[in-house]
Amino acid sequence: MKDRSDQRRRAWRAGLCVLSAGGVFVACGTTDEASRQTLPPLETTTTTTTTTTTIPIERFYTVQRGDILAVIAADRGVTVEAIVDLNELESADAIQAGQVLEIPANVRD
Repeated sequence: MKDRSDQRRRAWRAGLCVLSAGGVFVACGTTDEASRQTLPPLETTTTTTTTTTTIPIERFYTVQRGDILAVIAADRGVTVEAIVDLNELESADAIQAGQVLEIPANVRD
């Protein structure tokens, strides 16, 4: 019994772990100096995927009763002036229900 205690103490001082398995003592580890050095940090790589969805803008719009050009333009991200110019309208108020307007492809910044 004293012999096992001495083995455990020596192993402990040497930085080893000692396990008891059914009365049998097993030592693990090493006294090698290289095994006590700190390892460099692990480098990891992360891959990111980005998906861009483009919502198509209607190319043409049929004016509904009660529509105003400012709302039509704002809903489509274009300026009133761009719709007026593209459709050669006399003014922003010169639209009528049933009229088909071409919507500019350029989105307002």
